[in-house]
Amino acid sequence: MNTPILQVRNLRSGYHGCEVLDNISFDLHPGEVLGVVGPNGSGKSTLLKTLTALLPLLGGSVHIGGQDLNKLGARERARLCAVQPQVEAPALDFTVREFVLLGRHPHRSLLGLAAPADHHSTIEAMEWCDLQPLAARSIRSLSTGEWQRTLLARALAQNTPLLLLDEPAAHLDPGHRYDTHLLLQKLAQKKNRAVLCISHDLNLAAEFCDRLMLLGRGGLRSLGTPPEVLQEKLLQEVFACSALRVTTNPHTGHPGVVFAR
Repeated sequence: MNTPILQVRNLRSGYHGCEVLDNISFDLHPGEVLGVVGPNGSGKSTLLKTLTALLPLLGGSVHIGGQDLNKLGARERARLCAVQPQVEAPALDFTVREFVLLGRHPHRSLLGLAAPADHHSTIEAMEWCDLQPLAARSIRSLSTGEWQRTLLARALAQNTPLLLLDEPAAHLDPGHRYDTHLLLQKLAQKKNRAVLCISHDLNLAAEFCDRLMLLGRGGLRSLGTPPEVLQEKLLQEVFACSALRVTTNPHTGHPGVVFAR
C-alpha cells in the first residue's frame, strides 16, 4: 500500500483539560475514504478539530504528508489539507463563484491575484458539486443544503491531497446525500485524494467508505471495513439502542442498519 498522507499515533485530545479522546491511532492513505461514525458526544468533531490544529494535542502525534502538524504554518497546512466544517455562517456577501474561489487562497501569490489555474479549479469544484446554475447567486440567498454544497466546493477547490469533512451531507435531500457520498468516493478513486468524512448516516457510510472508524465514549471502539465495524451487538452497545439491527443491502451486498421495533 502507498505511503499514508495522514498518520495519527496515540492521539489524546479534549477541552479545558477534560479529555474526550484517548489513544487514537490510525493511518489514512491516498485513494481511501475513511468514515468516522459514532453517537453524539463520542468525539467525532473533537477529532476533526484536533487534526486541523483548532484544538491542541494533549498527547500523541499527527503527521500530514510526513510533516508534524504542530510545525506546519497555516498556509502550509492549507496546501496539504482542506476542511469542511459542520457549521459556518457566511460573514460577508459573496457570489457562490467568489466564495468557492476563496479555496484557492493558499495557492495564490502574495499579491492575491487569481491565476487561470485558480479559476479552473473553482469551476471544476462547482461542477463536482452541481453548483453551476447558482454561480452568480449571493451565498446569503442559498438554502441550507445549497450552502452545504458550496462549503464542500470551496474545500474541493483547494486541490489538497487530504480532505477532512464534518458531515458534508447534513441538511441535504436524499438525492444530494447520495451524490455527495458518491462524489467523495470518485475523488478518492479518480484523483487519489484521501478523505476523512464524519457521518451520522451509517448506511451511506457503509456503501461508500473503504473503512469505518467507530467512536464511543472513551475513544476508538472499532476500525476496519464496514462489515468488520458494523457488528450488531457492538452498535447496540455504542449507540445505546437495542432496536438496531444489521442487515444486508440486497442491491449491493453491503451491510446496512435498520430498526426493529
